[in-house]
Amino acid sequence: MKKIICLLGFSLLILSCEQPEVGYISDNIHSLQDTISVPRGVFFSSVPPAVEGSTYPMEWAITSITDKNGKVTTELQDKHEILTWTAPFDPTTDTTLELAMKKLKLSPQPSIIMNPVSGEFVFTQASKSVVENDFIVNVKAKNVRGERQLDNFTRIKLGPFVPVEFKTEMRSRLQLGKGAGVYDTGFTYSVLNDSDPKVPGVLDGTDPYITVVKISEEPKLAIKVKMIIADSHGAALDPNKVVFNYSGSAPLQNYHDNTIGTVLDSESTTFGLPAPPFPQYARNYTGNDAYLMYYLTTADAFTVDKAAFEAANGVKDWSKYIDPATGQIRNRAYIRWGMKINDSGTWEIRMKIPFTTKK
Repeated sequence: MKKIICLLGFSLLILSCEQPEVGYISDNIHSLQDTISVPRGVFFSSVPPAVEGSTYPMEWAITSITDKNGKVTTELQDKHEILTWTAPFDPTTDTTLELAMKKLKLSPQPSIIMNPVSGEFVFTQASKSVVENDFIVNVKAKNVRGERQLDNFTRIKLGPFVPVEFKTEMRSRLQLGKGAGVYDTGFTYSVLNDSDPKVPGVLDGTDPYITVVKISEEPKLAIKVKMIIADSHGAALDPNKVVFNYSGSAPLQNYHDNTIGTVLDSESTTFGLPAPPFPQYARNYTGNDAYLMYYLTTADAFTVDKAAFEAANGVKDWSKYIDPATGQIRNRAYIRWGMKINDSGTWEIRMKIPFTTKK
C-alpha cells in the first residue's frame, strides 16, 4: 500500500510540472474585406482583420504580394518620395508657414504598410506612382501560441487618382427671414456625395450652382483654394459679406480654420496650406463629417429674384418674409461645403445661391 501511495504521489508531481497550454490562435483568421478598393495617391486605411478569438497581442506582417497573374511583385512596397504630414495641422498653434512646415516631411515611402499590431493596411500617397492595378497580398499572423501563414489574404485594386472627393452633402441654400433672426428654408440645391450624378458638372465647371475647378498647377506642392460666393446670375459677393455660421458663441468649422492666412480681393477669399489635402482641420466633427464647412451671408447681400423663384417653384405667399422697414424680402444664404481636395495647385470653389440677385 505504501508503494502504491508513493507511485501515485510521484505521478502527480510529474503532472504538476507540465506547463499548461497558453493562448489560442485560430485556423480561421481572415480579412473582412475580400477586395480593398483604393484610390491612387491618397492616404487610406483598411478595417482590421477578424482574429476569431485568437489571443492578443497579435503580430502581423506582409510576406509577399503577387500581381493578378500570380507573379511576385514589389511594386506596392517600392518606395517613392512623397510629402506627408507628420502631425495634424492645428490652426491655434500653426500660425505661420514656418511652423506648419515643421510638420511636413519629404521622405521615401512604400504604397502599402501593414500595421504590425492591428493588422490594418495603410495606403500612402506613393501609390500615385504605381503602374499596375490588381494585387493579391499574403500575410503572416503570430501570437504567443504560434503563427499562421495566410495566403490570398485579400485583393488590392487601385483606382485612378481622385483629386477631389465629395465626402458628405454640400448645400447652397436660400433662407427666407421671418424677423427676429428666424429663417425658413426657401430653396436648397445640394450635391450629396461622390455618387451624385451632378459631380461631373461640379468638376468641369458646368453645374449651375456649385463648381470645384483647378485653375493653376501652381503651387506645385502646396495648395490654394479660392472661394467665391455669388448670386444666381454669377455676380460675386464682396467676401466681407460672407460670414461664419455660429453655434452659440463659437463658429462652426470653416475654411478659415484650415489656413495659415487668408487673402481677400473684391470677390473672393483665398485659403492656403503648404501641402494637401484640404481641408486639414475639423473643429466639430470626425469621419466624413470632418469635411463639413459652414458659412452664411449677411442680410444685406442679396435681394430675392421672385420672378425666377415662382417660375421654377410656383406662386408663393411672401408676406411673412417682407421687412416692413424696407419692403424687401428678408433673406440670407446658408453655405455648406463637404469636399476634400487631394491635389496641389490652385483651385476655385464657387457657389451660386439660388434665386438671388446681388445688391
